[in-house]
Amino acid sequence: MKVFDLHCDTIGECFKQGKSLLTNDMHFSLDRARLYDEYNQVFAIWITDDLRGKAAVDYFDKVADLYYNTLQEHSDVISEYSSKSDTPVKSILAVEGASACGGTADGIYHLYDRGVRLVTLTWNDNNEIAAGAFAHGGMTDFGKRFVVVARELGIVLDVSHLNRQSFKELTEIYSLPFIASHSNADIVDNYYGHKRNLEDWQIEIIRDRGGLIGLNFCSDFIDNPSHPGAESVADQIRYLSAMGCDDVIALGSDFDGCNMHEDMRGVEKMQSLYNKLLEAEIDENLLNKVFYQNAKRFFDKYLK
Repeated sequence: MKVFDLHCDTIGECFKQGKSLLTNDMHFSLDRARLYDEYNQVFAIWITDDLRGKAAVDYFDKVADLYYNTLQEHSDVISEYSSKSDTPVKSILAVEGASACGGTADGIYHLYDRGVRLVTLTWNDNNEIAAGAFAHGGMTDFGKRFVVVARELGIVLDVSHLNRQSFKELTEIYSLPFIASHSNADIVDNYYGHKRNLEDWQIEIIRDRGGLIGLNFCSDFIDNPSHPGAESVADQIRYLSAMGCDDVIALGSDFDGCNMHEDMRGVEKMQSLYNKLLEAEIDENLLNKVFYQNAKRFFDKYLK
């Protein structure tokens, strides 16, 4: 089985908890991911909303150091996605919260030089770039400059956590495809889901531009009380497929960043989740797109 997951917070949790990415008791570890035929993982360094300026840059650098030390120490298991190394796990470095650039143009280049190839523009609050899902406002002047530089460098933009206004303003200044790495369709009836999930007009823009929507396993964003677990994932796939998104749907687990139903709680559950979705009568060809092919095609085209 081949898997491509657009978002996990595991490397930051390893840093905070002093645990190894190779073997741990968290949602993701290399020793479990390596059991698949191929596992591609985007590792996001989450910048909390209390970190800004130099503090945000310093924290990013410390976690990035752990990430690269891990790649070096376990080079037989994991390598960067762009490398030619034949390892069972391939990785892409991301940041969740563009405040990791410290609010400076030089900081954008620093992120790129350190290997960041995907940027989630905000977390939940306002930062130097834009307004997050639980904040008011839109893109800042610096945020508009950030987008231009990111485009020139080839950094993939991620709109998960943007509020509606920021999302709309981004589409007005940015014409390339972008992704929502860990967001769902807004069909879950709770406060957090409505704040974080995508409305139909947002889904249509991502679809029409050839982007990706990675399904987030967070219970607050996906679980339907009458259809929890794998069936809630099936609900999302059916809804997005009906909107013409068969080539857009991907996985964005949010491993080690949230609580989730036991059906999806851990990298070792990906095969059983796939099987449960087959039992829920999700077409096998579509599932192969969701679990691997759509993300693989996108990153092979746009990742520099």
